[in-house]
Amino acid sequence: MNACAKPEWPKSSLRNEETGTVTLQFVVGVDGHVIESKVLKSSGFRDLDKAAMAGIGKCKFKPGTTDGKAEQSVTQVQYVWTLE
Repeated sequence: MNACAKPEWPKSSLRNEETGTVTLQFVVGVDGHVIESKVLKSSGFRDLDKAAMAGIGKCKFKPGTTDGKAEQSVTQVQYVWTLE
């Protein structure tokens, strides 16, 4: 990951003390931006899942390469929502 801020915690989820881990799969385009994403495993809370997807959509990644040429790639990431 090159530039990726933590997603904003949904106010309702924070108020309800919702926690969990969401697993996302996403496609990184040749320009490093996320083209599409989907939830592979839910945190158990729709708002946390949506916030994680929105957050990953704002990230910029180093694109995959083959023979030095940038190409689309598919990857996964887990985001853990925990209260401290």
